[in-house]
Amino acid sequence: MIAALALATVALADPTERALTRCATVDASTAGQVACETAAQRGYDARMNRAYAALLRRLPAPAIDRLRRAQRHWLAFRAADAAARDALYATRRGTMYAPMQAADDTAITRDRALQLEARLRVLSIDD
Repeated sequence: MIAALALATVALADPTERALTRCATVDASTAGQVACETAAQRGYDARMNRAYAALLRRLPAPAIDRLRRAQRHWLAFRAADAAARDALYATRRGTMYAPMQAADDTAITRDRALQLEARLRVLSIDD
């Protein structure tokens, strides 16, 4: 229950999610939804990279090595998962699937960005 409340609080405070919601209200077309999701995915990717870089600056050497390995594995997972999603959506016909696929692409990067940002906040607890 506490974890769900924490996630809900993060979602409300998430500027990328708010921008995505605003964008989708401006253009609800299929192309508009895909463009909004693509912009959100780029935003989350930038946030992920910033959090990752900040963690590298703050962690001790052994933790840096583990984080680097974990991130490399995550990047490989993201690429493999994208290929699997592409294969799935290739079996579907209709315009509704394009925004669904774009949202899936956004979600995986969003989740990693939020994970790394949370880990960065852990380092600030005793500061």
